[in-house]
Amino acid sequence: MYLSNSRFNRRAGLSVLYFIQGIPQGLIYFALLDWLTSVGFGISDIAIVMSLASIPWTFKILIGPFVDTLKSSKMGKRKPWIFFSLLGSSLVFFISSNYISYELSALSIGLCLFTVILFTSILDVATDALAIDTLSNDERGISNGLMWASRTIGVSSAAVFASFTINEIGLKEAFLFFGFLNLFFSLLILLIRENRSNQFLSLKFTSKIKFSYYKKTFFDLYNIAKAPVFILLMGFCLLSNISFGMHYVSVSNLFIVSNNWDNSNLTEIRSFGLYIGAAVAIVGGYLSDRINPYRVIIVSQIMIAFVFLMIAIFENNISNFYIGSLVIIIISALGSFLMAASLSLCMGLSKTSVAASQFALLMSIRHFSRIVGEWSAGILDYNDVSLSNLYFTMFLISFLPVITIYRMKHLVKKT
Repeated sequence: MYLSNSRFNRRAGLSVLYFIQGIPQGLIYFALLDWLTSVGFGISDIAIVMSLASIPWTFKILIGPFVDTLKSSKMGKRKPWIFFSLLGSSLVFFISSNYISYELSALSIGLCLFTVILFTSILDVATDALAIDTLSNDERGISNGLMWASRTIGVSSAAVFASFTINEIGLKEAFLFFGFLNLFFSLLILLIRENRSNQFLSLKFTSKIKFSYYKKTFFDLYNIAKAPVFILLMGFCLLSNISFGMHYVSVSNLFIVSNNWDNSNLTEIRSFGLYIGAAVAIVGGYLSDRINPYRVIIVSQIMIAFVFLMIAIFENNISNFYIGSLVIIIISALGSFLMAASLSLCMGLSKTSVAASQFALLMSIRHFSRIVGEWSAGILDYNDVSLSNLYFTMFLISFLPVITIYRMKHLVKKT
């Protein structure tokens, strides 16, 4: 498959890569998180595990310039990074399978997952850079929707399978399976080429590597980051994921501990919610193309805020299976709707000369925002703040990115 050949090839190839990205995240952020809660891990413990696992996402700002610098392989500009990141994550899964156990401390489990996500973040940066390289302006919105939908389907499918494997066979066996799965995917992506001149597999470079470009990339990135619009965009990314970070470490406790849900049932419903979210992401991407991403972001962010408020008020009613399932599905749908528009906005403002680095900076800030939310929830739980008060805090915080994006929208209009 040559991505440069047609719009269909670009969308199909990138969607496959985003699907692969979602596989380890389904295991870590859904199945494993729900299972750990069921065996006695509290919100503070989950906050430690998830925040450690999430730290590598913030390294994308360091990874991006390397991806922009080392891009003269005969395999293509981005493909070597994708290939070797999948091989690396496969190896980490194999090694971790010998150590991972619920008897380990939250810190030890978090460090295990840290290495998995480190390679996944490299894959993410390289795939984002490939998307920026190949997609034209008029197809970014719907393509981002398709890519996010594919990633969501990958997360959901992996979550369901991982939940079954962990509960019925064992945690070690689940990690072994995901190691073999990533190994298979690393071989599969050899079939995807950016253009006809690229080779399937090669360790040779078409030109001499100039590491001075790494320094130049940071210099160019600094100059771009000084623009008022980009400062506001970074502010939006910094604020946009705090409430979701708090939600991600609290949701398992909300359903399993407070409302007596079974952990496998929770994972299945959360996974089903992701499928709904995948369809909604495509709509979000389409509307970002046809209207503008600012309006999509503002509307979805406000709706998310009021869902958190409803959880804070009616916390105990979630024990009802249908009400609880509806809440999960709505949050998943709105989150995907918001993410598709946010990706479209960030990608559209990334300059192609340092595209990977610029987009990686924005995504690093978004992930740091999530870590802030995870630690905030852990600290509040440690100080005996109730779940209803936690979700009321999420409600208030959800309005902060709305203020930033609204200001940014008006600044763009003036310029």
